[in-house]
Amino acid sequence: MKINPYIEQQSDELIRLRRHFHQYPELSMQEYKTARKIEEELQAAGIPTQRIGETGVLGTIRGGSQYGPKIVLRADTDALGIQDAKTVPYASLISGVMHACGHDAHTAALIGAAKALAAQKSSLPGEVALVFQPGEEYGKGADAFLQAGVMEGAARTFAIHMDSSFPAGQIALSPEVTNASVDHFIITIHGKSAHVSVPEQGTDALYIASQTVIALQAIVSRLTNPRDPVVVGIGVLHAGDAYNIVAGTATIEGTIRCLSPETRTFVKQKLREIAEKTSKIYGGTAEVTLEDFASPVVNNQEVYQEIREIAAGIVGPENLRFKAPSMGGDNFSEFLKKTPGLYAYIGSSNPEKPSTTLPHHTNLFDIDEQAVLIAASLYTDAALL
Repeated sequence: MKINPYIEQQSDELIRLRRHFHQYPELSMQEYKTARKIEEELQAAGIPTQRIGETGVLGTIRGGSQYGPKIVLRADTDALGIQDAKTVPYASLISGVMHACGHDAHTAALIGAAKALAAQKSSLPGEVALVFQPGEEYGKGADAFLQAGVMEGAARTFAIHMDSSFPAGQIALSPEVTNASVDHFIITIHGKSAHVSVPEQGTDALYIASQTVIALQAIVSRLTNPRDPVVVGIGVLHAGDAYNIVAGTATIEGTIRCLSPETRTFVKQKLREIAEKTSKIYGGTAEVTLEDFASPVVNNQEVYQEIREIAAGIVGPENLRFKAPSMGGDNFSEFLKKTPGLYAYIGSSNPEKPSTTLPHHTNLFDIDEQAVLIAASLYTDAALL
């Protein structure tokens, strides 16, 4: 293991910082205290900051050459609406809110990298933009940075994510797609209420919704290539007002995940067709609302080779792993659509610490904090390319 010496000097401070963010998590687009803490840390290191939107923070470090390449480093800052069930001293102090995905570690790692880069800015080949993005969990936050022109003139972009499926001390990379697109849908079915004893006098929105839920699964099982992964996930179904009344309305809410843009377009079209035509068959109507949260995360092969060499220098080539595509999404994809870059996964589990081996988005989730130092080193060395 070869931690960057500028990160090694900060190791205790970075772990304290990660624990601070873990104790004081904030939901997506509500990261006000988190943003202020980030600004305080960067400004104390002599790094100028700018607010992007209400809770995004941009730090800028300019190196020795004003004509050198611009590198964009990104960390996400938001937490989840989950009650922390851990009994550790740094457990969340905010009821019902928890860093259950590692964004506290991402934020601390990028702050550490920022301080390391500021301390050796004369060695920087150009400019480093430090993006602390809010709202990743709900597909928000990235657009504000793009609209602010952060990616203009950028040569490379880079981000990391904790990964409990790999042990601390390993880094997982892929030269291709690593994450699926994310689309959110709501289907509202309009029927007609009636007494259950005379169903022919009504139009049963609950029955239509049930048939729609079943029919939507055929998109995956019968309408798409099984070698091209697709998820049509439904998490919410609401219908009816009473046990003896035909439901007049029903709502289905879920998500679409795809690894290719072409399949994504096809699946969204089929979802709309199935909802509308199934409703029509049984005398109802359907309104379909689709919201684009994130495109697929597609890495650049040249940047992959560059980061792979850097990662091998930190953890050793024997500790590099291949990252298979995940159906989870991340709107770092919007940065990658503008500039070549890479999304790397940092192993964060330790069998001696059971909570660190649990899946993300669970109420006992934790990390082996060695992963913070590895992530900070990778951020730092990536900017020094």
